Amino acid sequence: MKQIILLGLLLSVFIGCTKYNQIDTGIARKKYPGNMYEYFHSDSYNWDSLLLMIEYTGTKEYFTGEKAGYEEITFFGPTNHSIRRKMFEETQLNTETWVQEPIYKSVKAYVEAKGVEYCKELILRHVVKGKYEVKDIPRGTSDDDASGVIFTSAFGSTFRVFSFREPYEKVPEAGAVVLYIKGGMNMSTSIDVASTDIEPTNGIVHSLAYGFTWGQL
Repeated sequence: MKQIILLGLLLSVFIGCTKYNQIDTGIARKKYPGNMYEYFHSDSYNWDSLLLMIEYTGTKEYFTGEKAGYEEITFFGPTNHSIRRKMFEETQLNTETWVQEPIYKSVKAYVEAKGVEYCKELILRHVVKGKYEVKDIPRGTSDDDASGVIFTSAFGSTFRVFSFREPYEKVPEAGAVVLYIKGGMNMSTSIDVASTDIEPTNGIVHSLAYGFTWGQL
């Protein structure tokens, strides 16, 4: 009996001292048994503002695979955090509390104020024809404008995406392969990709970092 107890203690010490190096964004999910629009519905924490934007701008067919020429897409997706940050950029003074408050209290109010075409443009800037996983993106760096790949969005804008193998335990080229984006005016804005290769039946989703503000791409 004493031997069994001793063995249990040794195992608990071993397990307790084990380290696991993991980055958990809470978004990544390799395969999803439905189209991209259905995938967004499966994760309201990250995508419910986007779903409302899709509804109000009439862009649903891009995400269900029903849009001609866009049966399969890659979506560099802005999450709720990114969209709300954009919405809450404009504030006004509440004369009762003397506190600055967002002008637009809902996605619908934002779309009505800014216009459907403007909001549709912001969505389509993130949509690319075809499926591109991390393995399909060439290596590159932020400073080398010729590295990676230049994508043309469904709106017609362009941005550069490159893959990069991160260091691990200070060893170069030993970590995970990640994606980075250079977009915006003259491709001067650096954008981090938080989760990659999420795969609904009609494409690939690369989820942008929470720190991204919608409209920067």
